Amino acid sequence: MESREPLPRVLIVEDDIWLAAMLADIAASAGVEVVGPVSTLHEAVRIASSERLDAALLDIGLGRTEVYAAADVLEERDIPFAFVTGRTEAEIELLHRGRPVWSKPFLQQQIANGLKELIGRR
Repeated sequence: MESREPLPRVLIVEDDIWLAAMLADIAASAGVEVVGPVSTLHEAVRIASSERLDAALLDIGLGRTEVYAAADVLEERDIPFAFVTGRTEAEIELLHRGRPVWSKPFLQQQIANGLKELIGRR
């Protein structure tokens, strides 16, 4: 029997249930294993700290918190990530400027192509 490469694993952090489902569908269609989606900073940090991940898509605003603590963990683990947000790059915490920012509303192809690029950085 032929052994297969494991699918790339992508963490999705998004607090809007509809956008989370849409991102998960786009990612799965692009040939990745979706981790999550999760909607809280606590879950995002826990998974970013402990799971095998190849990339992550992060919404910045999670209710009354922001996702930067999870981004810090991903950065420390050298896991590529992009922000999928309604914020501008100027509104992103200085430490994480320069990371890909995919604006909401987004195009399906933008996310699919961006995921392939992120995973290719690994």
